[in-house]
Amino acid sequence: MMMISGGIDSPVAAYLLMKRGVTVECVHFASPPYTNSGVIDKVIDLLKSLARYQEQIRLHIVPFTKLQEAIYDHVDESYAITIMRRMMYRISADLAKIRKCQAIASGESIGQVASQTLKSMRVINEVTNMPVIRPLVTFDKNDIIRISKLIKTYDISIRPFEDCCTIFRPQNPRTKPNYKSTIWLEQQFDYEALIVEAINGTESRIISANSEDL
Repeated sequence: MMMISGGIDSPVAAYLLMKRGVTVECVHFASPPYTNSGVIDKVIDLLKSLARYQEQIRLHIVPFTKLQEAIYDHVDESYAITIMRRMMYRISADLAKIRKCQAIASGESIGQVASQTLKSMRVINEVTNMPVIRPLVTFDKNDIIRISKLIKTYDISIRPFEDCCTIFRPQNPRTKPNYKSTIWLEQQFDYEALIVEAINGTESRIISANSEDL
């Protein structure tokens, strides 16, 4: 289950998995009205481009607004991105189990943003025992951009439509979140019910290169 944001990194990570013969399903977290339909259109166009390497790609669009609002209502802002990512991992793992996928995958690269330090990755990863594949974990950003241009996703990825991670980016995120503090902050709201609601509201589409999504 590949987490895809619409940015530069995750489509490249998906491509590298496909290149190794892995069949990829994708999950995208949407936060309307903070994000608009242009983000979904961008993700669909990215997958149409990637469908040259995999005939059809199933896309799961998760309604993530209520969870993000709850996080910012109840959690210290410096921990918001850590807890948001933990929620994404929980949902991705649950969808992966429903769809009988063998692993979660992401476009994370060590040190690229606050949630991608080794300390952050460890705290975020703790929510699931499902294997997590990070094809770009040691890649330099310039290398990622070079591949994205090669596979013709770069121009789509840089369209000016922000995803939920960009819009809700905190001013001073923790790069070394404390595990016990993270757990305590999560206990300040009923995230489990919101996760169930998000999964139940997930919309799935089949994307192919030469046809409209179904």
